[in-house]
Amino acid sequence: MNAFLISIVLIFIFGVVVFCVGLKHRLIHGLNTHDLITIALFCSLLYVAGLPFKFGLSRVPFIHTFAYSIPFTAVLFIGIRIVPKMGTATLIILGHSLLSQLISRGINPLWWPYAFLAGFVLEMYFIITGSYLETRLNAVCAGCLRGLVIYLYFYLVSAPYIWHIHYAPWYVSIQTLQGVVGSGLGALIGFALSKPIIKAYRHGGI
Repeated sequence: MNAFLISIVLIFIFGVVVFCVGLKHRLIHGLNTHDLITIALFCSLLYVAGLPFKFGLSRVPFIHTFAYSIPFTAVLFIGIRIVPKMGTATLIILGHSLLSQLISRGINPLWWPYAFLAGFVLEMYFIITGSYLETRLNAVCAGCLRGLVIYLYFYLVSAPYIWHIHYAPWYVSIQTLQGVVGSGLGALIGFALSKPIIKAYRHGGI
């Protein structure tokens, strides 16, 4: 059994653990219609945030991971802070993944484990810390964790299996480091921008 198939099993188990822990600590609450509309909006905003990358930044050598991580993490974390409930991160990330596939080359289930892992990691982080990006430090740590996990998984597992491209260790290290730094910076930006947005949201919606 190859690494990709093993990862699917492990991600599924991890997801079950996250769900059970959330259920045990009574962290799973229903999402109302307003929450779902907001989540759908941020799925679309994540796609918009990635358009500069699709239209040229992806061709910039060595720094494309850094450039992509900043706006993606910023928009994602604003959405999570607006709807600070278990499941929000996973739904936004998975929704964005499906939307991107639908608009570009069609639905490809092989990319779903990547999206689920990105969501489950944040969900578990929020459970452990007991905070949905409520402080700047919490947001930065969440961003760095996101960057570390998803870029290692992408370069070591997803890309080799789906694209049949194997990256040198030094390249994986550089790109992952950029992802960690970019996601941490994006977290800071998202945290700062979310404050006035949350105020507007609570006083009349967005």
